[in-house]
Amino acid sequence: MANPPESWKYHSGASRQRTPRQPAQSAQPVRRAPARRAAPRRSSLEARYAPQAQKRQVRRPAPPQPAAQRPVQRRANPARPARRKRRASPLPWALAALVSCLILGFTYVWSARETLPAGADASGAVSQPEPAPAPSVGECVFRSGGDELPQEVQDTLTEWFVRCYDASARLEAPELDDLYGPGAAAQEACLLDEASVDFISQVRAMQPVDLTMTGFTIGLTVEETSWESDGGCTVTLQEDDQIQFAFLNGRTSSSCGIENTFTFSADGKILAHEKTEDGFNLVRDVYSQQSSSGEAGIKSTLSQLMSAAKSDVDKLASQRQEYLANPSGQSSIQACDMAYDRQAAVDYARQWVGLTAMTRNPKWGIYDDYGGNCNNFTSQCLYAGGIPMDIYGYDTQQWKWYSDVPNSYSEARGRSSSWSGVDEFYTYVNENSGYGLAAEADGNLYTAQPGDVLQYGADGEWKHSVLVTEVVNDANGQPVEFLIASNTTDRIDWPMSAYAYADVRLIHVLGYNN
Repeated sequence: MANPPESWKYHSGASRQRTPRQPAQSAQPVRRAPARRAAPRRSSLEARYAPQAQKRQVRRPAPPQPAAQRPVQRRANPARPARRKRRASPLPWALAALVSCLILGFTYVWSARETLPAGADASGAVSQPEPAPAPSVGECVFRSGGDELPQEVQDTLTEWFVRCYDASARLEAPELDDLYGPGAAAQEACLLDEASVDFISQVRAMQPVDLTMTGFTIGLTVEETSWESDGGCTVTLQEDDQIQFAFLNGRTSSSCGIENTFTFSADGKILAHEKTEDGFNLVRDVYSQQSSSGEAGIKSTLSQLMSAAKSDVDKLASQRQEYLANPSGQSSIQACDMAYDRQAAVDYARQWVGLTAMTRNPKWGIYDDYGGNCNNFTSQCLYAGGIPMDIYGYDTQQWKWYSDVPNSYSEARGRSSSWSGVDEFYTYVNENSGYGLAAEADGNLYTAQPGDVLQYGADGEWKHSVLVTEVVNDANGQPVEFLIASNTTDRIDWPMSAYAYADVRLIHVLGYNN
C-alpha cells in the first residue's frame, strides 16, 4: 500500500481535518450558463390578449450549479419541429349554411301561405281536397248459393250491388269500371249499367218527395251457375231489397224477383250483365236504337230519356196543382150499380206479393216468363174486390180468366187478352158499357184511392200495371205520393215515383154494373 499524501494527517481519537487542495494547473475555467432574464411585466390587457403559448409560460427554478472540479457541459436541446397549423374543418360551415337555407325556406313558405287565399297552393291555384268516400248506408247478403261461387266472384257481386244501391241512395251515378274486364263488350256493359243507375237516380231526383235512402238490405239468391273451360262462369241470381226511403221516415219498401245474369272471367271480373228491371230495360232499349255506340251512344240515350222523363214529371206536377186548386172538381160523377171493396183488393195484393221471393197464387195463370205477370196480378186484385168476370162482347170487350187458353168468344171458357195485357185492359176500361167493370181512365192522378190501378209507360208505350195500396199525404193533408203493390218484380209499399217510368196514368175503379 502506498503511503498517504502528506496533506492527510491522522490523529488517534481526533476528528479528521482536510487541507484545501490547490487547483490543478491544467484545469479549464468553469463556464457558467448565463442567468435567464426575467420576462418583463405585462399589463392586464397584454396578459389577457397575449398568445396562448405566452400565457402558458411559467418560471422554472435555475438548475443547481455543478461541482467546481467538473466541467459543465451544456446539453444542446434538439431543434423542435415546427408545429403544423391545423386546417379548419368545412363541416361546421356546411351545417350552418344548411340551417340558414332551411330557415329562409320556411320563412318564405310561411309568408306565402299567409298571403294566399285558403286552399291555394304556392302557384296561387286553389286546390280542391279529394272528397272522402261516403260511407255505405246498407249491406248485401247471399241468401243461398253464394258458397258455390269462387271468392273473387262473391266479392265482385257484393261490391257491385252495394255501389249501385249507394249511388241510388244519394241519387248519383255509380263508378263501376274497376269491376269489369278489359274487353270492349265488358266496357260497354259497364257503361250501360252505370247509365241505368244514373237514369233512375235522376228521375227520382225530379220527384216532389225525398227519394234518397236512409238504409237498405240487398239479398242475392243464386239460381244457376255454369262454368267455362277458361275458368270463368255465368251466374243467374234473383235480387231482392228492403229499402228505407227518406220521406217514409223509416218505413220499409220491399221488392224481389229481379233477375240478373252475370258472366265472369277467371279472376272475377264482369264480362257481361243483363238485368230484368224497368230502368235497365229502358236504357238498353233506347241505346240499341242509337246510331253511335260507346260513350257517345250512352250520352245520347240519357239525353233522350231524361228529356221525356222531365216532360212526364212536369205533367204530373201540373195535375197536382189542378187538384190542389179544386179537389172536389176532380171527382168522378159516373155512377154504377155495385160498390167496389177496395180494402179486400188491397188485402189480396199484400197476400200475394213476396218480400224476399216471388209469391204466386196457384189458382191463376202465371205469366212472368211471357211478358210479365203485372196485369194478371191487378186483375186478380179487382176480382178479389168484387168485380165480376165479363164474358160479353168480343175479345177486348171481355174481361175473364177461366183457364190459360186464350178465348175471344162470349163464353165462360179460356181467358181474354184484357185480363193479362196492359194495353188490352186499358182498352176494356174505355170500351166496356153495361155489365161488368165500371171505371174511368186518364183522370187526375191525385184523385187515386187504394184499390185503383196505375199504369206506367215510356215514349207512348205502356208497359206496367200496379195496384194502389196507400195514399201518402203532405203536412197539409193533401196527397203527394202513393204506395203500390205489383208483380213481375214483386213490390209492396213501393213509392209510385221510385219507378224509372215517369209517365203514369190512372184507372179509377168505381165498381161494377149488373
